[in-house]
Formats: sequence, structure tokens, C-alpha cells
Amino acid sequence: MKKLIFLLAFTTFLCSCEDDNDNGEIATIRINHYQSTAIGFAPQFAFLAQEGSNLNTDTWVNFFHPIEGFNYELGYTYTLAVKKETIANPPEDGSSTQYTLLEVTSKEKVNDDTTFDIRLKLDDINFVNTSSGFKILNAITINCGVLCQELENKLQNNSDLTGTFKHIDQDTFELVALN
Repeated sequence: MKKLIFLLAFTTFLCSCEDDNDNGEIATIRINHYQSTAIGFAPQFAFLAQEGSNLNTDTWVNFFHPIEGFNYELGYTYTLAVKKETIANPPEDGSSTQYTLLEVTSKEKVNDDTTFDIRLKLDDINFVNTSSGFKILNAITINCGVLCQELENKLQNNSDLTGTFKHIDQDTFELVALN
């Protein structure tokens, strides 16, 4: 009888521990086919995301959270099922929410002619490195063609600058206009 009581108590304890860790909710998030430049703790890329009432609208917001298990590829728009869990004691400079991929419900390649805007400079913070060509945050090469000289001039003289781009591949964007 003591063994049975112990077994029931132990099972109850395990179930209650499992419930404590199951504080998450399931959410649907859309991730855009390119990332924005942003300033978090430093200049960085951020996903452009839709969630909740913004799903399937024209509204995209910067999303700074990593999504555990998600392998992002430029040029594709994703719809994801994720688990959102609250982190009890997050690091001082970290998020209080953890996102874990449950399923990629859709992955759609965008048309090669699709254009998109990326901020290249914001309030004199330059997101473009020019030491060896033009690279956005040392990650994405800008193929600027006939716009290279104009890009260089505007990076030096403007406090804010946005470029309109097309995808070439995972590491290169084609600059089609400067705004």
C-alpha cells in the first residue's frame, strides 16, 4: 500500500512539473521574404513578421526573436506554427519569450521581379559596409550596377537612406533605386 501511495504521489509530482513547463501557447506567424535592418542592441537584421490581427495584411513588424528549429532562406515567405513560451528568468538583455518551430505550414518563393525596400542608413547609423564593395551588415552583397557612385555619395551625405532591391541569390541583392 505504501508503494502505491508513493507511486501516486510521484506521478502527481511529475504531472505537476510537466504542467509548469507547459506554459506556452501555439501561434501562427508569417515571416517575409527578406529581413529588415534594425537597431536592437546594435545594428542587426530582424525578421519582418505578421502575427495575430496583422496576419495576411500589408503590416509587417520587426521581429527580433530567434525561432528555435527554423532555417530561414531569403526569397521565401513562410507561414509557421510556433510555440511561444514565457521564460521565467530571462537574461537582462534577452527576451522573455522563447519561440520554437512546430511546423512550417507554407513556404512560398517570391517572384524574381518582386521589389522590396531596406533601410541602408538611419539617423546617421550606416548599415552598409563599403570596405570591400557594398555589403548590408557584412552579410548581403549589394549589386549596385550603375547606382554604385550614387549609393556611395548618399551614404556619405544623407542621414537616412533606403534602397529598393530585387533578390539575386541568398547572398546578393540587386539595387534598383535609392530613396
